[in-house]
Amino acid sequence: MPLSFEEKKRIFDSYEELEAVPVSLNRLNYHFKESAVAKTTVVRFLHPNGNALIYAGYLPKEETQKGYVSVLDEDEEEIREWVEKAIAHLKKTEDGYEDGYFEDWVHINGDRLQLTYENPVWTILLPDGQVEAVFKTKEACEGYLRDEGFEKG
Repeated sequence: MPLSFEEKKRIFDSYEELEAVPVSLNRLNYHFKESAVAKTTVVRFLHPNGNALIYAGYLPKEETQKGYVSVLDEDEEEIREWVEKAIAHLKKTEDGYEDGYFEDWVHINGDRLQLTYENPVWTILLPDGQVEAVFKTKEACEGYLRDEGFEKG
């Protein structure tokens, strides 16, 4: 038996990072205000009949309804899985990386540098946290590191 409106609402309300926003016809949307992209709606049109659409823009378009999937007949575990995937995806910037992403790079002599992403720039940090270089793209950072004899560690 499908979960009711109230049961689904309790699930969505349990996510502190989501904000309920009333819309027409007694429906609710849930927004993720910390989204790294313009898209913020995680749950669309939670309807009194128990249907809701959850953001799935990371899936191929033909597998979604305008970027969303219906959870009318899903159980709590599946609904939570969809919500968590949506939030994780919306934390990533348009170039696919979440703020704070980092990689360690190692030189053949043992020196270490860290490549970090803080939207919108890529930074190479020395072990003491000082900035070695800043680039607009990850590819530019990687090219610089390789030119200097570093490999991803």
